[in-house]
Amino acid sequence: MKGGFVWAMFALGVAIAAGVMVWATLLLSDLETAHAQANTRALSEQRVRNALWQLESELTPIVTDEAARPYFHYSAFYPAEGAYTRMFGEIRPDEPLLPSPLLKLEQGPVQLHFQFEPNGDLTSPQAPQGDKQRIALRQLLAPEDILAAQKKLAAVAGRVSRDDMLLRLPGRKHDPREIVANDMVYADDGWAARNAQNKAEYQKRADATKKQASRVKGKEDYEQQAQSNIAEPSAEPPPPVKIREGPMTALWVGEMLLLARRIDLDGREYVQGCMLDWGVIRAELADAAKTELPNATFRPAPLDASTVESASVQRLASLPIEVLPGEVPGTAPDAGISPLRLTLYVAWASLAFVALGLGFTLRRTLALSARREEFVSAVTHELRTPLTTFRMYTEMLKSGRVPDENARSEYYDTLHHEALRLGHLVENVLAYAKLERGRKDDRIEKVALSRLLERATERMAQRAKQAGMQLDIAACPEGSVMADPGAVEQILFNLVDNACKYGVGGTRRIEITCELDGKARISVRDFGPGISRTEAAKLFQPFRKSAQQAANSAPGVGLGLALSRRLARAMGGELALDAHVRDGCRFTLTLPAA
Repeated sequence: MKGGFVWAMFALGVAIAAGVMVWATLLLSDLETAHAQANTRALSEQRVRNALWQLESELTPIVTDEAARPYFHYSAFYPAEGAYTRMFGEIRPDEPLLPSPLLKLEQGPVQLHFQFEPNGDLTSPQAPQGDKQRIALRQLLAPEDILAAQKKLAAVAGRVSRDDMLLRLPGRKHDPREIVANDMVYADDGWAARNAQNKAEYQKRADATKKQASRVKGKEDYEQQAQSNIAEPSAEPPPPVKIREGPMTALWVGEMLLLARRIDLDGREYVQGCMLDWGVIRAELADAAKTELPNATFRPAPLDASTVESASVQRLASLPIEVLPGEVPGTAPDAGISPLRLTLYVAWASLAFVALGLGFTLRRTLALSARREEFVSAVTHELRTPLTTFRMYTEMLKSGRVPDENARSEYYDTLHHEALRLGHLVENVLAYAKLERGRKDDRIEKVALSRLLERATERMAQRAKQAGMQLDIAACPEGSVMADPGAVEQILFNLVDNACKYGVGGTRRIEITCELDGKARISVRDFGPGISRTEAAKLFQPFRKSAQQAANSAPGVGLGLALSRRLARAMGGELALDAHVRDGCRFTLTLPAA
């Protein structure tokens, strides 16, 4: 009952400690996982930010370049001296023209520039019409260039109209809360100088016309006709032009990516923009992101930014394009054992080691406690018998109730025998207690093997005679051993004493033999019933007899063999039971030769 309670408390303590360790392990593992995920997420976000910055640096120049273009660049040709006043007005036959920088499209992500007129017509500086087309074909463009531009212009016209674009673009007509990008008023500041020059030119041409008319018949009609072909300069400068430019806005029309803006010229509203090559842009984005995001993919972004699927999808600011980073390299968690996990492994191993150590110690302590209790009971029983004999016999002898001399001599012999047995018991207990305390006498010396046996012969013979056993000691070979003579004598006496107590039932003979072949071997054999395998397994355990076993067996407390083996090992030798002997039993003491 006591042992069961102790084991129950030990199991409860181990369970509590294991529970605390499980809780700490789960908590620390969750914290480590969260920390690793946070680090991975931070590193991933940093690399994504770097990649987005590179992508924006690729796209921003496209948008800024298109937003910075003057509105009159969307006309294939415009007057050289218009100065923002009449760039989309009628062009005089003798007026010098400049080609638009957009007339000949360079290689890049822009496929086409287009303009919706106030009347809804769709034009493009890359696809001029009428006289402008003839001029362009003569000097700047090839027919196939104009044909390709016309096909792209038709594709735009098939997807979107002017009204649709006005609804998509920000501006006062689209959303009163928005403000257009520019609100400018342009006046022709050089008009006076040019007008004076034009007047001089007018007068020069008028005088030449009159001189030529004087030489022909009907000079009045000719002069009137000639005068009508010369435009007299205006006395007033042209009115200033008010221009409103909306922001350049990127939008998707189906699978077509467009940049477009509003242009308001004195109340006449135009839509200008360009068509971008999505395939070229996607390839450029993939090339720009291959260092940081080699697994990134790109797709058109919805008009509503709130429809982004998850935080793993990034949206570019310059163009409505979504970036799916994919797996970011270099951000995978370390597959090795982290210091925290290594610490937890060590802690668990330590807990297991401590639990096993405590369990082993507790088991040994309980076993030792049980053996000590059994030893106390056995010793009490062993002491009670001789003490009872001492008290009874001494009282009889003292009171004179034993008048017979032979009887008194027999009583004296009995008292002497009990005294020897009690002394032998006390001697074994004291010797074992000394070994348990780690104290041993350093009395090992070189001694002749024959002398060891001679020293113990008298005592062993007396014990065998008391038990009615025959003691046969074989001659010992010449040689010496390293041993403690007193310890060897005690070992041999214990073996002979056991043979006297347990070797009855067969041939009442005890045989002692010696061998010397590198090591000295002294064997003590009896011819009794022998020892079973079950008993042999615990033969050398100390205090193995309980009080009941001591009462129902030969006298003794089960300490002699345990003490003898401890003494033999203290001398560098060994004491063992020969398992091959079936008729009786034989114990062999091995000692190192000198």
